[in-house]
Order: sequence, then structure tokens, then C-alpha cells
Amino acid sequence: MIVGYLGGIPFITSRNKVRTFDNFNRSSTARWAKHELIGQKPILEFLGKDIEKISFDMQLRASLGVNPEDELDNLRTMRDEGTVLTLVLNNMPITDNFWVIESLDEKVNFFGGNGEILSAIVSISLQEYVGDIT
Repeated sequence: MIVGYLGGIPFITSRNKVRTFDNFNRSSTARWAKHELIGQKPILEFLGKDIEKISFDMQLRASLGVNPEDELDNLRTMRDEGTVLTLVLNNMPITDNFWVIESLDEKVNFFGGNGEILSAIVSISLQEYVGDIT
């Protein structure tokens, strides 16, 4: 069953493969300008919405049908090349805009006998991308 996807990475649960996420966090802020006045409190001016940010963790385990090294390489490439991605959950895009990988934090849990990664957790931070894809 496909839960959603990030670009070409499907979030999937099946008998043979599990590639999902946990610790999903979405944050957003408003933009405000602060105008200083002599002898008075400053005046705030609402400028509009700021870009949204999303973060989540993915557990990549060979025993769950994924190759952690290949998955990490793919994520690093998308981050390093500034790939603009769609983010869809429950068959709905998260926003009308796209997303880029801002950062990855990788933690390897287990290595195999030949040094291959058997299990890793990657924390992914995304930023909303507003604009055209070039």
C-alpha cells in the first residue's frame, strides 16, 4: 500500500517492503516587520506567510526490503543537486508548492560483515519551494 511519496521515493508498506516515516513535524511562521519609533513602542507590520518546513525520520532496513546505502545515496544526490520535489500524503499534495531537501542527518545502526549498511535512520528536513521549476 502506498502511503504517499517524496519525489520519486514512494512511502510504501507491503509484505515485501517497508519504506515509511515517523516523527512527522510541520512548522510555519508569519513574517513581520518591526518599525522603530523614537520614544514609543515599535509598530509591527504583517508582511505575509513564510515558507513552511517539514521534517521526519525514515528507518531504512535491509530486512524490510530496502537497500539503505542506495536510499541514502539517492537522498544525498537530491539534496546536493537541489532537486525540487512533490510531497504527497494520502493522495493529496501537502501544499500547492514543491519541496527541497534542506538537510539530512544520518545515523547508521548496524553494519553487515562486509561493511555494508544493514540499518540506518535518516532525519530529513524539507523547505517549501515557491516558484517555477527550472
